[in-house]
Order: sequence, then structure tokens, then C-alpha cells
Amino acid sequence: MKRISMYFIIFMLLLFIISCSKKPYSNINIEKALELMDKSTNLVLLDVRTEDEYMSGSVPNSINIDVLNTDFKSKIDILDKNKDYIIYCRSGNRSTIASSIMSSNGFLNVYNLANINYSDFVNAVLTNEN
Repeated sequence: MKRISMYFIIFMLLLFIISCSKKPYSNINIEKALELMDKSTNLVLLDVRTEDEYMSGSVPNSINIDVLNTDFKSKIDILDKNKDYIIYCRSGNRSTIASSIMSSNGFLNVYNLANINYSDFVNAVLTNEN
């Protein structure tokens, strides 16, 4: 129970910080995400859900780094800051947090898949691949 409370406090603090700051990333919809996926040769799909959520199903060729895990910052620090990143989660809340953290840590091209249901996104990706 303590761990859940700690995550909730961290989540609320990050939401407050995000709401008070200018967005240094772009919110995109599914269509723009698919367009980026078709055009970019430098793209990373970053799933910021929990490992259990990721293991139950994920977008092909995506990587998973749980934004609510305490090691999120150290894991993103080893990523190439010059690549294009589409960040997604289940509903858009955690991806917003991750996008803000990454942008404030020097990532240049961060695209938040905002207010999009994960199932809709994965279905669009799979349909687009055919």
C-alpha cells in the first residue's frame, strides 16, 4: 500500500509540474503517429506502461520503460537524444509525464500520443502494416 501511495504522490507532483510548464514536446494523434512511422528512419516507439501491461501486448518494435518506475530517468539517459520518439501508454496520462521528463532532459523530438486509447493505437499500427 505504501508503494502505491508513493507512486500516486509522484504522479500528482509530476502532473502539477507539467501543468505549470510550457510543453516542449508535441501532442499528436494516431494519423500523425502513423505518418511519422512511415517517414522517419530515426524513430523509436516508447511504451511507458508497466512491464506487466507491456508483456500482455505491445506495439511491434516498441521498447518499454515504465515511467512510474524509480529508474525511468536513468534508463532514458542511455537513449539517443537525437532520435524521434513517439511516447504512448494506455490512455495518455503517463505518456504526458514521460514526454515532459524527456523534453526537459534534452530529447529534441518528442511526440506524445495524447488522449489516445492504447487499443486504438495498436490496431491502427497493425492495420497500417498490412
